[in-house]
Amino acid sequence: MKRISLVVRSILFHLAAVLLVVVFSPLSPLLVVSGGRHASRLVLAYLRVLRHLLRWICGIDHRIEGLEHLPPAPYLLASRHESAWEVMFFPLFFDDPAAFAKQEIFSYPLGGLIARRTGQIRIDRGGDLAGLRTAFDEARRTIATGRSVLIFPSGTRHVEGRDRVLPGVGALYDLLRIPCVPVVLDSGRCWPPDSWLKHPGMIHVRIGEPIPPGLDRREFADVLRRRLVPSDAATPSLAMETAAVPAVGARDGH
Repeated sequence: MKRISLVVRSILFHLAAVLLVVVFSPLSPLLVVSGGRHASRLVLAYLRVLRHLLRWICGIDHRIEGLEHLPPAPYLLASRHESAWEVMFFPLFFDDPAAFAKQEIFSYPLGGLIARRTGQIRIDRGGDLAGLRTAFDEARRTIATGRSVLIFPSGTRHVEGRDRVLPGVGALYDLLRIPCVPVVLDSGRCWPPDSWLKHPGMIHVRIGEPIPPGLDRREFADVLRRRLVPSDAATPSLAMETAAVPAVGARDGH
């Protein structure tokens, strides 16, 4: 009976999400004629309604801890990646940062239009150096406007790769020279990455203390990796406080 309820509620949520797109479709020309913050406001309005539908239909809610750790924008938001939930709803919680998005998204008719008009950053996950430089330059232009940048250091939401930190993350941190805010969550319990089913429960989000700019890339990657791996798979009480940050200027005998 519980399985049937799970399936029914998940189907209803997906149908409601599609219906919500239909409801918002008369406003879609605004994505074409406007851009930047105006387009973002439309997308954020859609996401707010979708978040309520997720809670009412599927019984999925969230709790955020550590908001006091957020520095003034711009900052580099580096989050553990477990599901599509954080991709969709982080713009609501962190003042709409520009996210690194795989280039395939930009080829989708609606998804690509939304990504371009809301200023998301195209990234080639195939390792093309020219594409990587272009993405990093776009990130630098983004923070120059005062807007934060969101990145998922693992590059994947699948279990076998979500504990890694890709080498390019250190290069981005070094280039931007802004605080990096680590975020840990457990969204995969309620919104599994390889399933369309939505499981009721509370998604915990924990914001850690910022990692200051100026660390060596290797030191930064090590600190970030330890902070993004939960100490307890059930809740993100997380290893954030245990991963000490080396003092800038204190390495190599300086």
